[in-house]
Amino acid sequence: MQAVWDTARQALAEETVGFLGGAIFFGSWLLQAWQSKRAGTAVVSQSFFVLRALASALLTVEGIRSGSVSITLLMGSTLLLMLYNIWLIRRRDGAGAAGPVG
Repeated sequence: MQAVWDTARQALAEETVGFLGGAIFFGSWLLQAWQSKRAGTAVVSQSFFVLRALASALLTVEGIRSGSVSITLLMGSTLLLMLYNIWLIRRRDGAGAAGPVG
């Protein structure tokens, strides 16, 4: 039984970055749903894209760590798209590089 526990603990430690990235990715959907409910209409905020960028970065690292070319490319591309959307929002709002996130 100890061997099973040790194996599970080791697997969890190795997958921490992936689990964290997945949790943040899911959290971005919860944020989007909560903001949309509050606004009474569909909302996709800069905060949503920031969470998605963070999750995509972590999942890109996880793809590299696990040696998965498909996950690395997919999540790396997603990261670029999220950063592009953040840039568009900041440009539209005139926030610049030092503006608030939100």
